[in-house]
Order: sequence, then structure tokens, then C-alpha cells
Amino acid sequence: MFPSVQAERDDDARVGDARRFVAEVENMAIRARGGGPPPRLDRIAGPDRTGTAFAVVDAVGRFVDVSLQPGWWSALGPGRVAAGLLEALATARLKAALVPLILRRHGYQPLPGADELPPPVRPDDGGFLDAARGRIAEAYRLIDDADKRMRERQTARVVAGPRGLFRVHARGGRIERAEVTAVLTVGDTDRLLADARHALAELAKPRGEW
Repeated sequence: MFPSVQAERDDDARVGDARRFVAEVENMAIRARGGGPPPRLDRIAGPDRTGTAFAVVDAVGRFVDVSLQPGWWSALGPGRVAAGLLEALATARLKAALVPLILRRHGYQPLPGADELPPPVRPDDGGFLDAARGRIAEAYRLIDDADKRMRERQTARVVAGPRGLFRVHARGGRIERAEVTAVLTVGDTDRLLADARHALAELAKPRGEW
């Protein structure tokens, strides 16, 4: 179930939603100061500006689901619904990115501390040559990974839903735009969402599963 967010007058529904979200996470962080673990939000929902399209991501911003409220047809219509779903996804991902910043402000450290880093290797240590070779191999692996990611960023990809209603254009891991690819009626809502879920889930898969 997704929250219902109504835009007041001509206001952007994302603004009030973000304010409520920040306040909620801050309150969770304050309540957890009594010695409990830092709060973790595994499902984060975000609206589009009309408050009728919603997307859900996990704690690190990976796609989980999309939804449309009953008023989407009058607020967005078939011409803007694809953009609205992507806007909602961007909102949800932005909220997920805010969580570690809010937690850090309240004293939680989501990143590894210096004491968790491996100790430096010295020439007089036992196993120095093996450790050095391992680090050189790791450096080459990182270079290869960076080169692969660079090539992937140049790759354009189009993913369509199996029902032929929704299509997403992406370059590398970045979604550039989405579009409705058939004539819709309000009765097509569930079929449209099923296509959108399929296309966005395909793009969210690790590249080795493409």
C-alpha cells in the first residue's frame, strides 16, 4: 500500500512529502540514541509532483515498485504518466540518499571507520611480496572495472513491457526517459503498471543478468 499525498493548491507534492520524511527519519534517529541500532528504512516511497504517481525503492535506491493513485488520469493523463512515474522514482531515490546524511548529522557513522581499514604493508612484514602482488592485482581489477563501467555508460538500451504499453530508454545505468507506447484508457491502469514494473525491474538487474 502506498501513502496518499495530495498537493495543496498548485504546490508540488514532493516538497511536503520530503519535509515529512526528513522529520520522520530524524525522529527515528533521536529515539534510537538510547543504545539501539540506527534506524533502517528498507522501503522508501516517493511521489511525483502531482502526488498521484508513486515509486518505491530499497535502502540504497534500487527499484522495488510503482503505483498510481485513482486521480492519475486527470492529474497526468496518458501523455504524462510515464514521466510522472520516473519523477516519482527520482524522488524516492533522492529520499534514500538523504537517509545516511541525516543519520550522520545525528551521530551515526554509516561509512567504515579508519580502524576498519586494512593495516599498511611494510617491506619487513612476513608475506610482504604476496600482499604486494595481491594489491597490484586488485588495482588492475579496479582499473578494468572502471573501464567496463565507462563503456557501459556509452551503451544505449530500450526496455519495453511485455504488453506493449510502456517503454524505457536508458544509457548505461541511467534512465533518460520513458513513454507510453499505446493508446490508453483509465481501465488500462493495472496493465500499464505491470508493464512499467517489468521494464524498470529489467533495468535494475545487474548487468550480468541482461
